[in-house]
Amino acid sequence: MAFKKVALAFGIAIILPMMLYHGASTIAPTPKRGDYDFSVLPDYMTDYMTEKNIEKRDQLKAEAKKRSNERNLILKHHETVVFFVSVPIGILAIILGAYLSAKVIGAGLIFGGIFSICNGYVNYWSKLSDSLRFVSLLVAFIALIYVGYKKIESRTTKENPG
Repeated sequence: MAFKKVALAFGIAIILPMMLYHGASTIAPTPKRGDYDFSVLPDYMTDYMTEKNIEKRDQLKAEAKKRSNERNLILKHHETVVFFVSVPIGILAIILGAYLSAKVIGAGLIFGGIFSICNGYVNYWSKLSDSLRFVSLLVAFIALIYVGYKKIESRTTKENPG
């Protein structure tokens, strides 16, 4: 029976961040590899370095730069949406997990919330200002301390007084 509880908590912890990521991806899809990546385009598009015609080479180089910029904008938007979906919902999952009477589901939500927060930061960390990093980490930290102190410690103290 303990294995089933661990499996359930682990499953929730793994599925939650994946679900949030793909939910965010429906709002802001990641750029498709073939749409912007010159490594999958025909050789004549990628091989501007060996092009002898200077005008054509410059034209191909400009097209490559334009496509790269388009891809970077789409990717930046995607990473922003993933961050602003994963971090707040991750924090809410931690708090909700503490209040659920079903301890296994609560543990899964707490771990899933932590993983979701990490997932939100993975690709967006370098784009965050120091103040937004601090504030968002502070909120997550306070949520964890609150959950640990108010919900988990209070249960432990009530169960084992003395």
